[in-house]
Amino acid sequence: MLNPIRGLIDRHFTKLTPKEKETVIDNIKAGTCPSNDFYVMTALAAVIATLGIIIGNTIVVIGAMVVAPLLAPVLSCSLAGVRGEVAMFNRSIREEIKGALLAIAIAIIVAYIVPEYELTQEFLMRVQPTLLNLGIAFASGLAGAYALAKRLDYTLPGIAISVSLIPPLCVAGISIGLRLGWEFTMGALLLFVSNIIAITLAGYIVFWMVGLGPLWYWDEEQTRKKVYTSIALMLLVAIPLGWIMWTTLEERYLLTETRDVLEGQIAGIKHTTIDDIYYEAEGDVLYVVAEVESPAMFSPQRVAEMQYALKERLGRDINLELKITLIETVGAED
Repeated sequence: MLNPIRGLIDRHFTKLTPKEKETVIDNIKAGTCPSNDFYVMTALAAVIATLGIIIGNTIVVIGAMVVAPLLAPVLSCSLAGVRGEVAMFNRSIREEIKGALLAIAIAIIVAYIVPEYELTQEFLMRVQPTLLNLGIAFASGLAGAYALAKRLDYTLPGIAISVSLIPPLCVAGISIGLRLGWEFTMGALLLFVSNIIAITLAGYIVFWMVGLGPLWYWDEEQTRKKVYTSIALMLLVAIPLGWIMWTTLEERYLLTETRDVLEGQIAGIKHTTIDDIYYEAEGDVLYVVAEVESPAMFSPQRVAEMQYALKERLGRDINLELKITLIETVGAED
């Protein structure tokens, strides 16, 4: 059953020689036992990224992403998964967690020192994972793993820029340090975890295709064990990623459909706009809050009509609440 798959991969991917495999594996394994330099560079990257996010400077944040060495343990995790080495897998995760906690702690300290802070776009764009974020992380993981396997070191700085690992950690630290709320903190951490999972799965695929995984022979008990362990570790990564993607798609659908219905309901009211929509599910009921700017107040009956329209579109019980900001419109002839 595996022979056709193996033939397809062999035709399109150049396998590494035994000597190349040994060199690549040794280089990647070094990421599971980082030196003090790893923590020093992580701390410095956290300082740079936190300050960049606070002042809203994209270039500074990009610089921090180049400095941060957090990609190495993630790809070590991919190699451990494809080779079925549980001890190496656990070691890689442990080192990534240490680096993440250090970055968050540094961001908390820096944020606490800052006298005042306004939410910047650099902050807000990293408080919730989207399918685009997952796509970028997955593609970056493919590129990073391929560059390491083929020893294309000149591409690694560019790959580091595309991988968003240090900024979400710093956003979480800023949120904790300034007590901005758990919504921001958990959103940033979810983005970080989503990116880690996507990169790990992408690295797994590339390392397997270039021949760094277990041998294909099934008549040896040890090899079968390695293959089964490899598959189990892959599923350990793939299942959470699938759940995150499904949750993100569902949230996107709910927000898009809700905005479409509400905008249709207010289309006939001049100068009325929807600023923001957020929701919370409790049991079978979806509680929707919409922030609206309008020159007129909505009656309870009108809100009930909008709630019914939402219920019909989404096919579930809805509890709609409008937060209306009254505005005054003035024309040149008034």
